[in-house]
Amino acid sequence: MSQVSPYKLAPFTSPRFMSVGSLSISSSAQRLSVARFSSLRRASLRAMTSHIVGYPRMGPKRELKFALESFWDGKSSAEELQNVAADLRSSIWKQMAEAGIKYIPSNTFSYYDQVLDTTAMLGAVPARYGWNGNEIGFDTYFSMARGNASVPAMEMTKWFDTNYHFIVPELGPDVNFCYASHKAVDEYKEAKALGIDTVPVLIGPVSYLLLSKPAKGVEKSFSLLSLVDKLLPIYKKVVSELKGAGATWIQFDEPTLVMDLEPHQLHAFTEAYSELESSLSGLNVLIETYFADVPAEAFKTLTSLKGATGFGFDLVRGTRTLELIKGGFPSGKHLFAGVVDGRNIWANDLASSLGTLQTLEGIVGKDKLVISTSCSLLHTAVDLVNETKLDNEIKSWLAFAAQKIVEVNALAKALAGQKDESFFSSNAKAQASKKSSPRVTNEVVQKDTTALKGSDSDHCRATNVIDRLDAQQKHLNLPILPTTTIGSFPQTMDVRRVRREYKAKKISEEDYVKVIKEEIQKVVKLQEELDVDVLVHGEPERNDMVEYFGEQLSGFAFSANGWVQSYGSRCVKPPIIYGDVSRPKAMTVSWSSMAQSMTKRPMKGMLTGPVTILNWSFVRNDQPRHETCYQIALAIKDEVEDLEKAGVTVIQIDEAALREGLPLRKSEQAFYLDWAVHSFRITNCGIKDTTQIHTHMCYSNFNDIIHSIIDMDADVITIENSRSDEKLLSVFREGVKYGAGIGPGVYDIHSPRIPSTEEIADRINKMLQVLESHILWVNPDCGLKTRKYTEVKPALSNMVAAAKLLRTQLASAK
Repeated sequence: MSQVSPYKLAPFTSPRFMSVGSLSISSSAQRLSVARFSSLRRASLRAMTSHIVGYPRMGPKRELKFALESFWDGKSSAEELQNVAADLRSSIWKQMAEAGIKYIPSNTFSYYDQVLDTTAMLGAVPARYGWNGNEIGFDTYFSMARGNASVPAMEMTKWFDTNYHFIVPELGPDVNFCYASHKAVDEYKEAKALGIDTVPVLIGPVSYLLLSKPAKGVEKSFSLLSLVDKLLPIYKKVVSELKGAGATWIQFDEPTLVMDLEPHQLHAFTEAYSELESSLSGLNVLIETYFADVPAEAFKTLTSLKGATGFGFDLVRGTRTLELIKGGFPSGKHLFAGVVDGRNIWANDLASSLGTLQTLEGIVGKDKLVISTSCSLLHTAVDLVNETKLDNEIKSWLAFAAQKIVEVNALAKALAGQKDESFFSSNAKAQASKKSSPRVTNEVVQKDTTALKGSDSDHCRATNVIDRLDAQQKHLNLPILPTTTIGSFPQTMDVRRVRREYKAKKISEEDYVKVIKEEIQKVVKLQEELDVDVLVHGEPERNDMVEYFGEQLSGFAFSANGWVQSYGSRCVKPPIIYGDVSRPKAMTVSWSSMAQSMTKRPMKGMLTGPVTILNWSFVRNDQPRHETCYQIALAIKDEVEDLEKAGVTVIQIDEAALREGLPLRKSEQAFYLDWAVHSFRITNCGIKDTTQIHTHMCYSNFNDIIHSIIDMDADVITIENSRSDEKLLSVFREGVKYGAGIGPGVYDIHSPRIPSTEEIADRINKMLQVLESHILWVNPDCGLKTRKYTEVKPALSNMVAAAKLLRTQLASAK
């Protein structure tokens, strides 16, 4: 792989076919004239004031995903990857310009992650990647994101309370920031060459530091905010170049302002923007927040920042921020009102939003109010135009990213006295349809869910976990440090093809079952050859851990192309929960029973938990989320009990997203954790002591919710651990007692790197320093679906060998 800059753009030479929004154009035909776009921009300036915080970058047909994976596999060149990226960017900018959006973002495109892009911009590359100090190229950039043959990747964690992941910066007192990526300026110039004046978007300097972590070997007490003075000169250089290129607006994303910050942290914002003030002179500066209410003290700090022209707020999830605005918004400043939901796919209630905007207009003035999305549209699907299989009623209730641009514009026009009566009337009919449709409500489900309220004590297993583990060990007879995997195994192109053909009714059910059965046999045989202790069936019948279950539950709908980026090239297609949820019939019992019949070793039944199904779906917005979660929990409870009846005595109920749903504000967290933990316990409260319940969580900071994890009362929990430098283990070093089984992941499956036996053994030894050997499990960080068998086989072989080595050492020590 050549050390090519990700940001130096190749010319538009690709003949690829693109389809974005209502545009269906080849890249050669995309080049509309600068004069035409200038005319569009002048018209939009007269008519309305609208803004988009950010936009999905994968493409309507996941063009970037396939280009990235082809490049990583060595099947295409850096120039080909750059061409695909340039096509996508230009299509997005032109789509917004043609819709009449005034403030169009640039620098929200990324080859992997925007925070990683900021790390590249700042030259904050950890020494282990051997960077030579020049402009950051693909080799260094992707090594930081994915690791390479010799060094591991940087830590990856959730972006606030979303299912998007970011690469965590590693900083210390010796970091030498330098201007090492000109991406922000390059993209601004690229758009300008197309006749589109954009708003360059940067992760704000203080949020960048607050989202970072001390590098390995740096004291955990090190103040990351102490680096702000070293950081700001780079921001000043970027701002200076953007001004020189002709930028008139710049957007700083400072989402950490919605968190419960300490006074010294808030003071860092004041100091940083005071220092930047002279550099920002001559520019209009938007400081954008999203995902929650801005606390009162943070609101006061934010709206007092020097150099700022406007402030952006999420008024969908941050409804209480409205009261702060009403209580005092600074005169003469722009208010970017995020009234169109950037996190969900429901059509906006235009009449309601217009009422909110009219109230705000009375506070800040017509010329200072900008209609915006609540956050980046990165978290929604791309374009409803590509959905041909959704029925018309449900489709009328939805708006993907492309449609949300139209909604923002329609609200801006209405506020400017140019209301599209037909569009508003159609929207009102869809809103009424959604409220009254009989397919939304199931009275039996509503009754069962109501009966759960206030009955938390009725949903606990009868015996404590210590006694249950003893009963399970007598039944399972596992060795010390038992080995297992998280659930999925690599999915070959043939398996995916067969699934598609079966879904399209191109092959019979008999032929489909035969192929899947053969794949399960292959996975079972491999695990037995590797000598894994508790097996999985590999999940070849499953497309996605949430979508698979949603397809078999009532109250769910599914898109064909509703892909959303999770991390890197990884996309998920969230189900759409539109109505009450129930389970018409068993979902996994036949496959799990089949797999168990192939081996004498324990075979885990694999389920996705209710909180994860909820958090990884687009959830109905007409009732509280916890009520929907309880409905899903009752459906999973039925499945757990049927698995047990079928003789499956180890059942994994994954709650990968439990931590992700934790509200950002501390005052709201206890309520969430209460119903989330309750939902999990509902699923398995009625089973025998000898049935072992596992759960799995990944890529989150667990230390602050460890007591809630204990309250889940699972028999065994497996948790991501390797990318975060064993951060999880610190809670046990600090005295938290944990009596259930636990498997902190011993290697990172999100990287192609294969760890050695010695490296894994060293990780296990670190775990044994804080955990009792009789509760410790040995497993990878996550499922193996995205890896290749050439990576999985040696990695698992080394993992099992490491467990056996430690067993021998422990036996000798006794």
